[in-house]
Amino acid sequence: MTFASATSKLLRHAQHQHHHHARVLLVGSGRMGHIRAKALFSNPRFELCGVVDSNLEGAAKLGEIYRAPHYQSLSEAIDHASSSSSSSSFFRTNSASSPTPLDGIIISTPTPTHEPLIAEAAHNGLSIFTEKPVDETSTKIRRLFSIAHSHNVHLCCGFQRRFDHSYLSLYHQVNTHNGIGTPLTASIFFGDHPVPSRQFLLQGGGNIISDCSAHDVDYIRWVLQDEVESVYATGTSSDEELKERGVIDNATMVMKFRRGTVVTLTLSRGANYGYDQRCEVFGTHGLASVKNQHEHSS
Repeated sequence: MTFASATSKLLRHAQHQHHHHARVLLVGSGRMGHIRAKALFSNPRFELCGVVDSNLEGAAKLGEIYRAPHYQSLSEAIDHASSSSSSSSFFRTNSASSPTPLDGIIISTPTPTHEPLIAEAAHNGLSIFTEKPVDETSTKIRRLFSIAHSHNVHLCCGFQRRFDHSYLSLYHQVNTHNGIGTPLTASIFFGDHPVPSRQFLLQGGGNIISDCSAHDVDYIRWVLQDEVESVYATGTSSDEELKERGVIDNATMVMKFRRGTVVTLTLSRGANYGYDQRCEVFGTHGLASVKNQHEHSS
């Protein structure tokens, strides 16, 4: 799965504006910001036009790595883009483009900051890719999608499983007439990598259930075309310090779906050996699975 797959709408917008690549701002210079910046910089279909963070030092350091300007606010970055000349090394205006010569923004900041960023971007005609979740409540999420729709821009949440070729293949195996039959059980494992820093975990880096399970819960609901009827979850801490601070970094969920499928989801913050995502769906006629894609195999 590539990050650009989930940002394809930004690319289509750029092509519509006769750009050769999508011009984007990255908001956030933390853990996910570093991951997104690397992906954007290495993809010739994107131009990283700036890094935005209220922590200006963090924005400056990340911007320096990827040769992009840094800003303390989204407003500042958009204003700079709008006022830049067509010969600017970072912004090349196009007479056909609207409010700014940018195509969109990538939001990699904590969830409580998403709402004002999404609203400001939409108001300026910029499409938005945001880390999950879009916001903390369903009411706010619906409102933000309505705002994006009213400004005719795209708002995409980073549920990347649906764009992954392997996961798409499993979806089709489950949902074809000659597939695996009626799904009875599913087993999913998600080991996060790179492993978050101790500081990230201790300073409220996100509840592992709401933070790490979101991708797979979204995906398996889509695969099964069904909704969860009941759920049980438990977790543990990998060391005493995390336990004392109430930080759970490993967890297991068991979900019973309305049509009877039982799904077990195991989560871990500590996949030191590399990103680990696996899924098996067992049905009355067969088994469909997704395994890790290794760069080298023998």
